[in-house]
Amino acid sequence: MKISRNKIVITGGLLLIINLIIGTSWNVERAQEETQAVAESVSNFYIEELANRRVSIISDTLNQNFQYINNALDTITETNLSSIENLRSFLGKIRRLYGIQKFSFVDEDFLVYSEHSTITGKSRYSFLENGFSDIHVTTVVNYGGEKLLFIAMPVENIMFNGKRITACFAQVNIDQMVRSMTFRADDMETYFNLYLKNGESLTNAPFGGVEPGRNLLSVIKENDKSEEKYHKIANDFQKGLKGSINVPYRRQNAHLYYAPVDDTEWMLSILVYDNVINRQIKSNNRKIIARNYFQILITVISVTILFISIVLLIRKNSRLMLEQEKRIAAETKKAYDKLNKERQGMQIIHSIIHSGPWTIEFNDKCEIEKCEWSEPFRKMLGYNSKEEFPDKLESWSNLLHKDDKERVLKAFWDAVNDYSGKTIYDVEYRILTKNEGWKWFHAAGNLIRNPDGSPITYIGLFIDINETKSLKVLSETDQMTGLLNRVSGEKRVTEAFSAGRGGLFILLDIDSFKFFNDTFGHEIGDQVIINVARCLKTAFRGEDIVFRLGGDEFSAYAQVHKEETARKIINRFIEGLKKISIPELGDHPITASIGAVVLPEGEETDFTSNYKLADQGVYESKKIKGQSAVTFFKQ
Repeated sequence: MKISRNKIVITGGLLLIINLIIGTSWNVERAQEETQAVAESVSNFYIEELANRRVSIISDTLNQNFQYINNALDTITETNLSSIENLRSFLGKIRRLYGIQKFSFVDEDFLVYSEHSTITGKSRYSFLENGFSDIHVTTVVNYGGEKLLFIAMPVENIMFNGKRITACFAQVNIDQMVRSMTFRADDMETYFNLYLKNGESLTNAPFGGVEPGRNLLSVIKENDKSEEKYHKIANDFQKGLKGSINVPYRRQNAHLYYAPVDDTEWMLSILVYDNVINRQIKSNNRKIIARNYFQILITVISVTILFISIVLLIRKNSRLMLEQEKRIAAETKKAYDKLNKERQGMQIIHSIIHSGPWTIEFNDKCEIEKCEWSEPFRKMLGYNSKEEFPDKLESWSNLLHKDDKERVLKAFWDAVNDYSGKTIYDVEYRILTKNEGWKWFHAAGNLIRNPDGSPITYIGLFIDINETKSLKVLSETDQMTGLLNRVSGEKRVTEAFSAGRGGLFILLDIDSFKFFNDTFGHEIGDQVIINVARCLKTAFRGEDIVFRLGGDEFSAYAQVHKEETARKIINRFIEGLKKISIPELGDHPITASIGAVVLPEGEETDFTSNYKLADQGVYESKKIKGQSAVTFFKQ
C-alpha cells in the first residue's frame, strides 16, 4: 500500500512540474504575440499622429501666407505707389517682414514688379497666362530644375503708373519647409515630402531611398512585384484618402504613411525607417520574458524541494501526507497567480513610448491604488526624478491650468466610472512645466477592466502639441501690435453679437496719422501704432476683444451694458494716449477719433450694422480738432 501511494505521489509530482513548465511557456508565447500586436498598434498611432500634426502645419503655413498677402494689400498706401523706387521698397519690406522669398505685383500688361526688377511675367510665371479669380497655389520649375511654390491672388482698386494692378503673388521655399520637418533621433530616421495625386514630387527634397524629385508611384511600382501595394496607394492618392503601407528601402523595412493636405491637391507622405518604438517595446519584452523564465526556474526548484520533502515525510508518517499535499496545492496556486500577474503586465508594454506614458491601478472600490508616471512623461514637464514629481495623481492635477482643470478631471473620472467602456478619455489642456511655463498637451487613455466593467488599470499617452497651438495663435495675431488681427477679431465679435450678449463696441482712427508718417517717417508711424495699441489693451480687460483693423484703425468690444461704464473705459484709453512719449514727435499730441455703440443684452444683432454705426461716430468725432473725441450712437 505504501509503495503504491509513493508511486502515485511521484507520478503526480512529475506531471505537475511538466504541466507547470508547459503552461508557463504557452503563456509566455501568447504574451509575445499579444505584445507584437500592441507594438504595431502603437507604431501606427505614433506615425498617424505625426502625420496629422505635419498636415496641420502645412495648412497653417499656407493660410498664414494668404494672411500675409492680405496684410500687404491692406497696408499699401498712395506713397508706396508714387514711384517705382517706393513700390520696390514696399515690396522689399513685405518680403523681409514676413520672411518670404519674393513678393511681387502684376499689372494688366503682365509686367511683374519685384523688389529688385521689373520683367514680363508670362514667360517666367506660366500660372499668370490663364489668369485666376481666387487664391491660386501652384508650383513652377525654374531654369535650374528647382521647384518653386507660388501663392497668388487677384487684386482690385490699385493703380500704378496709370495701369491696373491685377494680381500679386508670394514665392515660398517649399523645399525648405519640407526639409525642416525631416528629423533623426535615437536611430530613427523620418522623412517628409509633398506629392501631387499622380505621384509627382512637389519638391527636390530627398525622401529616404527615393532619389530627389522622382515620382513616388513609379518607385512603388518598381519595388512591388505583385503591384498590389502600387494599386492601393495609386487609388488612395487619386481619391485623396489617408493610408499606409510597408515598403522595402535600403534593405530595411519601412512604414510609408500618406494623408491629404486640406484645400490642396497635395498628399503629404511620411517614411519611417527601422521604427524605434518597435525595438524599444521588443527590448522591454525580452526583459520581462527573461524574468518569467527565471520565475519558472525558481518555481520548479521550489516545487521539487516541496515534492522531495513530502516523499520523505510520507516514509516517516503516512498521517502527515494529507497536510503536505495541501501545502503543495497552496504553493502551486500561489505560483500560478504570480505567473498570471506577470502575463497581465506584459499586455500593457505598449505604454513604453517616447510620447510620455502613464499607468494608474485601481482597487475593488474603484479607488486609485497605484499611480505611475514614466520617465519620458516627467521629462516632458521638466522633472528628472520621482522626488521632484512623485507618483501621485495630485502631482499632475495640481499643475493644470485653472481654466482647464475642472474639464480635464471630469473627463478623467467619467471614463473611469463608465463601466460600459464607451466613454473615451481624449483631451487637450494647458499644464505648468518646470522650466518652460504653460504648454499645451494632448492626453488619451483607455482602461483594462474586469468582466463586470470595473476598472483595473488606466493606460494613457501624453503628447506635446504646443507647437501646433502656437501656430494657431500666431495666425490670429497682428504681427506689429500683438493684438488680434482683423479676421479673428471680427469673428469673435460676430459670435458675441449673434449670441445676444450685447455690450460696448468701438472703432477708432489715429488723428493726423498720415502727417506723422510723412513728416517723421514710417518707423515713427509704427511706434505711434504700437503705443496706441498698448493703451487700448490696457484700458480694456483681459477677457475683452481688442483687435487691429489695419493701418491706423482699431476696434474693441467689452461685455458692459451701461453707457457710464463704457465712458470710463474709453476715458482710461484717452488718458493713456496723453501719457505716450515719443521724443521725435516733440510737442505733437497723439489723439484719436472714436465712435461707440452700447448694445443691450438679449438681442441678436450683426457685425456689419454696428460697424457702420460706430464708423459714423468716428466721422462725427473727427470734426472735433485737437483732442480725442468720442461719439456714441444707438441702434
